[in-house]
Amino acid sequence: MSKGIFCLEGDWYLDLRSRTSVRPVLELLEKSNYPAVPYIRRDVGTLPEFEYYLLKWTQQKYARYPILYLGFHGDPGALYVGEKRNGPVDFAWLEERLQGKCKGRIIHFGSCGTMAKHGNRVRHFLERTNALAVCGYKVDVDWMLSAAFEIILLSGFQENAFTRAGLAAVQRRIKRQAPTLARDLQFRMVIRS
Repeated sequence: MSKGIFCLEGDWYLDLRSRTSVRPVLELLEKSNYPAVPYIRRDVGTLPEFEYYLLKWTQQKYARYPILYLGFHGDPGALYVGEKRNGPVDFAWLEERLQGKCKGRIIHFGSCGTMAKHGNRVRHFLERTNALAVCGYKVDVDWMLSAAFEIILLSGFQENAFTRAGLAAVQRRIKRQAPTLARDLQFRMVIRS
């Protein structure tokens, strides 16, 4: 059975005429996999919208969407929902809303630099949220390279169980199929112990 993706995505550019989006990656996964990878994707421009959809994702009726894909601008340990001048949403804010609600789920930060936090801080985030794993990038990433990498990553999640062994298999697949991309993007996955 496919593991659905619940994607929350912010504006990538201040110019609202820009059509830049992760939607084509999700559509490719939906249309090229068998069985199809279902997804839910929402545009998020404000903190209340972000919190609303984040809490929706934790509801039982969305259990078939265990992959939370957060597509925003980022900094170490944080995302920007809306314009950067509004300030970041950090791990502490996310922990407060997701505390204990992410059992068997994975959070992917499709954002620049969010995973560049100390390992102890990331493990604390995993413990508080009860997520199985969290992953993302430690540096600013190139849009097209990260899109190509995420196709490999998200399809790898489809082919493996959501267990420590299954996620270790995803990590081995990445090392085998996309070692240069993973290195250049400084991809990091932390699995709950």
